[in-house]
Amino acid sequence: MTPFSAAIKKKRMLFDGSMGTLLASMGYAGNCPELYCVEKPDVIEGIHASYIEAGAQVIITNTLGATPIKLKRAGYDARAVEFTKAAVRIARRAAGSSAYVALDIGSTGQFIRPAGTLSLDDLVMNFEICAWAGADAGADLIIIETMTDIAETRAALLAARKTGLPVACSFTFEASGRTLTGGSPDCAALIMEALGAKALGINCSASPARILPLLNAMRPVTPLPVITQPNAGIPLIDKDGKACFPFTPEMMLPHMAELLKAGASAIGGCCGTTPDHIRAFSALDLNAPPESAWDNVARVCSARESLPLGDALNGAAEVQEIDEIFDLRPNIRAVMLSLEGLSPDSAAELVSDAQAVTYKPLLFRDGSEDAVRAALREYAGVSAVYTAYDMNANEYGAYIL
Repeated sequence: MTPFSAAIKKKRMLFDGSMGTLLASMGYAGNCPELYCVEKPDVIEGIHASYIEAGAQVIITNTLGATPIKLKRAGYDARAVEFTKAAVRIARRAAGSSAYVALDIGSTGQFIRPAGTLSLDDLVMNFEICAWAGADAGADLIIIETMTDIAETRAALLAARKTGLPVACSFTFEASGRTLTGGSPDCAALIMEALGAKALGINCSASPARILPLLNAMRPVTPLPVITQPNAGIPLIDKDGKACFPFTPEMMLPHMAELLKAGASAIGGCCGTTPDHIRAFSALDLNAPPESAWDNVARVCSARESLPLGDALNGAAEVQEIDEIFDLRPNIRAVMLSLEGLSPDSAAELVSDAQAVTYKPLLFRDGSEDAVRAALREYAGVSAVYTAYDMNANEYGAYIL
């Protein structure tokens, strides 16, 4: 088959629908759906086969919570590699050469320091275990999805890209239009593109109508294709205490057509969607790829605010101490941090402290090569750095000036 990265640029693609909610509706509830990959492989394979029969060109493995940190809650953290490889092999059998297999990587449910207790390295190691297991088992791509925090997603992408597989990063947004931790769709797009993602995504995020403005916010800042996988609405609880999703395939269809019209490169479903939904979506025109809406403007960003690179360089204020950030004038557009004389650990700590107290993009100058690299690795944004060293701008997605 054509590699996924090339295929999604040639024409729009159709992804599959839900796994977890479909399993629950079939009576396979539990606190660890990934366990069914080894205990009920025929059930999982049957779901994949149903989606392919319905027209799905990409099927997503039953591994949303298969990382060690996530599995630890159910006592299965030592089986992360086993579950991941089993899930990919099941999907591979179902797909054959008729569909792409996307290794699913989801959130740990925990936060990176200082908001949480995990370090960046903790998260990268956690995600890398599953990324390599999925790659070894035959996945065609990796989709990091249902992500609520840009910093955690960034860690997952740093891990996943080591495999050499194409990676898509998909976020879920609140009614405010931001992730749970306040990240904006434009910043999410910029950061993931800078780190080498081959596609972006918006999934879950309640009803399909809510995804449209998020798609419109992403497309002007990046040339990357955007995958849209909405829920079948917000679930309602029936008289038996079961969750029911209100959007039928017929009800979702006009919304999916609107997403395609707005420039989605792929459509599919998330919670509450079924093979019937995907079958209905397959009737839409998926032939031509959307025209790019990218404005070709270079931008820097934090997780919350983005601005053109030129505006950032012209409107930055240099600070020597973190406390100085609190006294910056309102018209200051970005913060310039000097790394001169700092060790790599001190540079990383400075960045961690700075991004905890300001939403403005951070820029860097001076410092040793190791200190600059440590600062860029720690920064959950797209930066620009003044440095005399010949650095790889793609390593951490920064502009080298």
